[in-house]
Amino acid sequence: MPVHIAKRSEQVPNYFKFWGKARKDSPSFNHYHLLPYHSLDVAVVANSWWAQSPSIRNAFKICTGLPEHEAKGWVLFFIALHDYGKWDLRFQRKAYEVWLEVNPELGSLNLPLSEHAIKNYLHGPEGFTLFYQDNEHRFPHNDWLNEDDKKWAQWQGWISAVAGHHGHIPESHIDESHLPSPCKAAELPLKEARLEWIEVLEILFLHPAGLNLDNDPPMLERQNQVMLAGFCSVCDWLGSSHYFPYDTKPQITVNTLRIWYQQRSEYANQALTAAGVLSCIKAGASVEKLLADGKQPRQVQCLLDQLPLMQTLTLIEASTGSGKTEAALAYAWKLLEQGLADSIVFALPTQATANAMFSRLERAADAIFQHQTNLVLAHGRAKYQEAFINLKQAIKPQTHQGAEEAWVQCAEWLAQSRKRVFLGQIGVCTVDQVLVSVLPIRHKFVRGFGIGRSVLIIDEVHAYDSYMYGLLAGVLQQQKAAGGSAILLSATLPTYQKQALADAWQCEPHESMDHRYPLITSCHKGLVQTFDLENHPDQKPTEHQVKLELCIDDQLCPNEALMQRIVQAVMDGAQVCVVCNLVDVAQNLYQMFEARFSKSPLLATDQINLFHSRYTFLDRQRKEQAVLDTFGATPKPNNAREKGHLLIATQVVEQSLDVDFDWLITQLCPVDLLFQRMGRLHRHERKRPCEFEARVCTVLVPDSLNYQLHELIYGNSRVLWRTHQLLKEASAKEREITFPSAYREWIEPVYQNDRWQDEPEEITASFDAYSEEAFAAKCNAKQLMNASMNPLSDDDSTVSVLTRDGEMSLSIVPYWASANGGRILLSGADLNELDDSERFEAINVNTIPVPSSWGKKSGQLPEPDQDGLIWLEMTDSGQTSCLIADVSYFYDRNYGFKRQGKDFPCRPRKTGELSHSSTC
Repeated sequence: MPVHIAKRSEQVPNYFKFWGKARKDSPSFNHYHLLPYHSLDVAVVANSWWAQSPSIRNAFKICTGLPEHEAKGWVLFFIALHDYGKWDLRFQRKAYEVWLEVNPELGSLNLPLSEHAIKNYLHGPEGFTLFYQDNEHRFPHNDWLNEDDKKWAQWQGWISAVAGHHGHIPESHIDESHLPSPCKAAELPLKEARLEWIEVLEILFLHPAGLNLDNDPPMLERQNQVMLAGFCSVCDWLGSSHYFPYDTKPQITVNTLRIWYQQRSEYANQALTAAGVLSCIKAGASVEKLLADGKQPRQVQCLLDQLPLMQTLTLIEASTGSGKTEAALAYAWKLLEQGLADSIVFALPTQATANAMFSRLERAADAIFQHQTNLVLAHGRAKYQEAFINLKQAIKPQTHQGAEEAWVQCAEWLAQSRKRVFLGQIGVCTVDQVLVSVLPIRHKFVRGFGIGRSVLIIDEVHAYDSYMYGLLAGVLQQQKAAGGSAILLSATLPTYQKQALADAWQCEPHESMDHRYPLITSCHKGLVQTFDLENHPDQKPTEHQVKLELCIDDQLCPNEALMQRIVQAVMDGAQVCVVCNLVDVAQNLYQMFEARFSKSPLLATDQINLFHSRYTFLDRQRKEQAVLDTFGATPKPNNAREKGHLLIATQVVEQSLDVDFDWLITQLCPVDLLFQRMGRLHRHERKRPCEFEARVCTVLVPDSLNYQLHELIYGNSRVLWRTHQLLKEASAKEREITFPSAYREWIEPVYQNDRWQDEPEEITASFDAYSEEAFAAKCNAKQLMNASMNPLSDDDSTVSVLTRDGEMSLSIVPYWASANGGRILLSGADLNELDDSERFEAINVNTIPVPSSWGKKSGQLPEPDQDGLIWLEMTDSGQTSCLIADVSYFYDRNYGFKRQGKDFPCRPRKTGELSHSSTC
């Protein structure tokens, strides 16, 4: 049916006398897009996405408590109001020539505006204010700050969510918006145009749902705003893309406007398809389809058919190597098949574990999704569809909106590829990228929306401190409010942690939650249900034993006898790993062993490797791959294990990496993490060298209660002391640790709140202080989540600072000065030769985390720039190095980043890999 096009001589509705998008180039055919048209382009993206996504429909039914058709009516109505603030003279004057063309009546008036008023006008938050001012007759108290005005509160939650589509949801206490006095003549016609537009949207979206403006929308709580703001923002990004041609010809009637709107669906589908956000789920979800050919479900995988197919929080506790990952993916697939989600976000503790998980998920992606899958790693390579956006072009403002342009903001957000994980079918990232979705950063609601439409899987959930658990509780509450589900994986969780997680999901913990093993715990509809293998006795995990050896050293370092044994074991063909708690210790220990290897005629330096977190991203990837090639399930080349190897590593090796050692030596650490490390012993069935047929773990322990920096790393000396006592008792009785029963028998007493009978006073006092700090950390997390503050920039340094408690790591960017005064990164990239999109990613992959203590004394390190980055100019004298005062900083692709000089007293943060200058 042809659309009636109005001529300028006909009477044009007032709301059509305004532009919404205008190109910067010289006037040409369709060099601007009328404001109602852009508003409807964004709405038509939302409408098309709604039609093709059961999970989005389900999410908004949960968020609003309304039937689907009413929820859709309100969502589309408000999304079409997202640019309400553009019906304002200050915005229209951003492109003065276009303004004169579309509104010659007002344009001909003498309406002086300062450049400052025009440049600093932000149509998002100002639109929120204008909406109240235009509609204050609807709100009986006539005071938008009145907390008793429930009627305004119902509207406020919706309009602020869509008005915040450019990064920050405005609060209700924003200052009122008025034009300067010389421009008062424009206020009435501007208001009339805005109110007319509201009435048009009532006809287009509310009436079909059986609603009208006399109805009030339901209350939209803060957590529910995330879904609307994120949905609106992404729809705005896509609706602003090149898929939508500009249109300058207004429609005279609402009926012809409706037809125009319907015809734009074709462009919306093209944009959604190119973005890779639409999911087509394959039917017949089962764990068998995720396993290698010939493999059958085992252990907890056999329980999947019993799990409820509804929105749920699921805890899977099973031993290392038992198939938790495939069980979680298969259950997520079942939830996707039910329309409860569109995608999967898989979060892991570290970059190393995320990288390792990515390859495992490629097979799952092909099994779960039809067509080409948008599988995205946190550093975004592989199957990501770059057709979604031309970053090099889109990141440069092409319109008069400049930085407010939605397509530019989309490009800037996605230019740091770690964020693309939230817009794919399967995204793999570190847990920090998930935790930040509840913190005050720009566009946090895009992350929240991406997570909310997904099944969120978090691995190694036991590995987080109190502060991170406080944030995790906020994530789970937000996920539940969004209608999403979450699956948490761990070898085991202490009872208090499971109780906290169930409480975050608003469920009462079950008294039997902590007894049986392995165990799946499902929290749904306020209840907790558990599933075990009692009806699958043949699938209970096979018992295995680990023999303990204790090596006493106050520095927790190998003595001469142990070092000789390690070297001999490698000569005998064993694959040996030494796990250190501190990066500096690992680096120093590596140098000591490297010297021995280089002097031995029976060993080569390629038989020893170092692996920690203090590398550039590209070097860390290379290191990871070398570790997996040597110690992984399928070594490359296949004969890699025919000679012995030694790996010196930090905590990066204990979580989610599929590596297999013949002998493990580790520094003392909390029992749950110790068991994670032991899980790398004899992980796969294969022939072992002579004298290494049995699993042996050598634990380096002190001869006193002084746990030094190890206590500061883990924060809880009681856990270290109790772990130490159990190790001593088992060693004294020459008793092996039996798995899987040890998970409950050891971890529960170590983490119980009651004091042990023989517990030293200083350990109890230390724990009391730790408990106070832990409580304060949780309160700090809660306070930060609820903070009303200007949003911080969404970059890696900010993410690291906000998601980790205590002393945060610094972000170092080493570089060489180029001849033209620019900066050349360690990868060889010259920043002067990169455009903005390439620059973001180049800096990301060349940034190195170091302890915050390194920057505490003046003269040690330069001050961070506005993005929190410390630029460190290096020289190249064999090693890339830098000398500041009496401190030398080095970077080597093998050793990583380190410093040398006098000893630096510091207090490292409580979790993660922070270091202190130390030698063995």
